[in-house]
Amino acid sequence: MSKLEAILFDLDGTLVESNRLISESYRKTFLFHYPKLVLSESDISAMIGPPLKAVFEKMNPDPEHVQAMIDTYLRFYRQMEFDTITLYPYVIELLDFLKASGYKIAIVTTKFKASALPSIQHFGIDRYLDLLIGLDDVLHHKPHPEPIEKALKHLGCHHALMVGDNPSDILSGKNAGILTCAVSWSEKKADIELLRPDCWIDDFRQLIEFVRQEETR
Repeated sequence: MSKLEAILFDLDGTLVESNRLISESYRKTFLFHYPKLVLSESDISAMIGPPLKAVFEKMNPDPEHVQAMIDTYLRFYRQMEFDTITLYPYVIELLDFLKASGYKIAIVTTKFKASALPSIQHFGIDRYLDLLIGLDDVLHHKPHPEPIEKALKHLGCHHALMVGDNPSDILSGKNAGILTCAVSWSEKKADIELLRPDCWIDDFRQLIEFVRQEETR
């Protein structure tokens, strides 16, 4: 097996603990547009991962209505963004290790770049990144392989690892023919288990160990 050249990360729910922020932004958005609609925790959880457009189109496919809901969501999200989000433990230690070891580092997200950059810059992740692939860079979002294939092409790499908290992250990696790693704090752990990722981690120190093991293969 060829050695890893690049590590690709999802952003929300993987590097950044933002699921509470995303959930609350969805709740406020649906309360604003559909005040009589009752959403369960599982309803909200299912919305985490796909692009906003895909979520809101299920309610009403009219483009103007979808855009209005996106605008409402982003307004609430930005109002609360830095009150609630944090980095998961050992993210910086991991990125320091990967950068010092010569790995290419990329984030592959279903957010538009303009929406992803504030938290990336806020936590100083941007200084480690070789590449950011956002929704505006691709025609097909995860779980399609295009975002990962595009990242690998830009990085000039063939052998990589995709790290994520959502089934779409793992599927995208598998569809692109690379290794996959799932985080155990995922809210969709049961669904991911069915996909059999190449590794599971409980924190990012374990990812450092996994990468080190791959170096010796």
